[in-house]
Amino acid sequence: MQNTVLASIEFYFKGIRYAFSAVIDMDTCMRHGEPMRHIYQTLASENGISLHGYEFDVMEMENIEFSEPSGLVVDFFDHGVIDIDGLHDAWQREKIHSTLQAIASKHLGVDNLDENPALKAALLEAFQAN
Repeated sequence: MQNTVLASIEFYFKGIRYAFSAVIDMDTCMRHGEPMRHIYQTLASENGISLHGYEFDVMEMENIEFSEPSGLVVDFFDHGVIDIDGLHDAWQREKIHSTLQAIASKHLGVDNLDENPALKAALLEAFQAN
């Protein structure tokens, strides 16, 4: 399932109104050290705004409104706002679970780690010990 959201922003620069939107791939976004900065950069890039111009600086001062969440984002979406920290934590847990599930399937023939909590705990402990 894809983790996406529609990000929209409106701002004024030199008396001109700008209103931009872009679909954000939150999996890509979560891989960045600064997810919100990545969202602003994506909005700018997809709408022809230079990341080094004054328009971008003004745009970054405005809040982004989110809509149309999908995947894991739905659980962290509330009235146009996303809990980025909560989403990031859940995204990391899901990524780790997916990795461990692939290992369990490949080497142990276990198709559902959730049905084997002791094995899941052991794999998670080994993963975290690294």
